[in-house]
Amino acid sequence: MNVEARIDAALTRREVLPRKAGLEAVRLVNGAGDGLPGVHVDRFGPILLVSTEEQIPFGPILKRLLERCAPQALFRRTLARNPRARRPAELAPELVLAEVPSLASGEIVIREQGNSFLIRAREGGSPGLFLDQRDNRAHLAALVRERLASDGSVLNTFAHTCSFSVAAAMAGARTTSVDLSARWLDWGRANFAANGLDSASHEFARGDALTFLEIAAKKQRSFDLVVLDPPTFSTSKQHGVFQVERHFGRLFELAARVAAPGAAVLCSHNQRTFTRAALAAKLRDGARAARRRITKLDSFSPPPDFPGRDDVNPAARGFWVELDGAGGLRSPVS
Repeated sequence: MNVEARIDAALTRREVLPRKAGLEAVRLVNGAGDGLPGVHVDRFGPILLVSTEEQIPFGPILKRLLERCAPQALFRRTLARNPRARRPAELAPELVLAEVPSLASGEIVIREQGNSFLIRAREGGSPGLFLDQRDNRAHLAALVRERLASDGSVLNTFAHTCSFSVAAAMAGARTTSVDLSARWLDWGRANFAANGLDSASHEFARGDALTFLEIAAKKQRSFDLVVLDPPTFSTSKQHGVFQVERHFGRLFELAARVAAPGAAVLCSHNQRTFTRAALAAKLRDGARAARRRITKLDSFSPPPDFPGRDDVNPAARGFWVELDGAGGLRSPVS
């Protein structure tokens, strides 16, 4: 099967997704999961963002996408072999076409399940929304609505542009968003504004997530829901190198120390070599170190527009974890 035929097949599999109410952002091609290794295509409303590895011919891909999708703007990102060795400007997507001049900036607000998110398709690091976390954002909002009182609190570590915080706040929670980057947090405040939320009523904390958790535990702060979705690799002055496969156990231990009785914790990552079994072992170790008990460990998978085996799929995978304690989200299970 040639490239054009594989793109056709991928697009056909996703035809039903945009029809779902309030869903304007979809992954149209997910690399090896669609038989196209090194090719990823995301739709953000009228904008397409195409990411391809350096050696892959772009012409046939572009031709088919223009014929099938008729985008009003299209950007291309060339995936570098070692992105950490490149400057952000070198990683920024290039504008390929803009049928609507106002979209040449790549900036647009899209809707997802009732929430609004600011997208910047020309950003070198991320367009601002991880589509593989769509179902987890919806699940987080459902937990807030169904099980938390009006003063329920949600802690979002490694918050990026605060999309989990938006989902929680729109459902009625008080949120705390933690990230090393002031720029990401400012983007998060813009997302709050796009949804008519008062960011001044929520906490935005710039800093290292592990340090924040350590200080929060000393101050005896607690949170009803905690989001742990760290990058594969990061560095900070306080803790040095964070490597997700090596340090997730410690991260979960600290989160368990600030998790309220019966709290739920999202534990997510996209490191392909970090298996679910290995993550589960890290979580159990972290719970024991924090003197907490895991009462429920629910595995989650990416949404249907992110097909593929874990070892080739760039999408997030992990668990929703529930911890012991009376009066929490659910009763402990044996």
